[in-house]
Amino acid sequence: MPHPHQSMLEEFQYAIKHFVPTLPPAIKAEAQKIHDDLSKNDALDEAAIKHAFYTIGIKEYPYRRAYQELTSSSAEEMLNKMVLEHVDETVRAVIKPHLDEGVSLEELVSSDLFIESLDAKQRYQVEDGILVAKDKLAEILKNRVGEQATQYQALVDKWTQEAGKIQEAIDTLETLAQGGDENQQAEIKSKVARFREGFLITEPDPELEIVKKETEYWKDTFAQEE
Repeated sequence: MPHPHQSMLEEFQYAIKHFVPTLPPAIKAEAQKIHDDLSKNDALDEAAIKHAFYTIGIKEYPYRRAYQELTSSSAEEMLNKMVLEHVDETVRAVIKPHLDEGVSLEELVSSDLFIESLDAKQRYQVEDGILVAKDKLAEILKNRVGEQATQYQALVDKWTQEAGKIQEAIDTLETLAQGGDENQQAEIKSKVARFREGFLITEPDPELEIVKKETEYWKDTFAQEE
């Protein structure tokens, strides 16, 4: 019998599989153990599972953001080149002009043009090419990060501090839930929960400026009501 929250666990496993290659092995091993333990316990509710995701997400966040910042300038160009080399000439003629114009592979694969211009076998060439290229690219970029170890560690420290600032900003917003009426308190608590969920390994990252803007909004709202 499948786990009551099987889809969440599958999403978590997918995230683990696609961790950036420079994430410390201990964090990846911890994530896998958490996943396996959760899979064996079907009595856990969604809140408990999300808390487990958060435990890893807050640790993984600085390494992923540092890796992305250090490699983003060259990664897309290298990925495009590998995929173009992987597909046949007909498929290359269709996708290369769009890539040259700055359309990302992710955007291209999810577009109507991709479905309308290529048949199923041709689309598979591109999708398979992306998977193969990402595997190769991960190792190349991991070596590149190794060559720039000092810069990478500085970025990890930077993003660790950023995570701390975001958490502090969310805590500040949460204190505002003590004011206002019941509806306002509920809305603030909902926003706080949503921002904290941004640190879940399976969710988009929270952004400091957005949290701050939300805090300023509620401070202004309560000031006007006085």
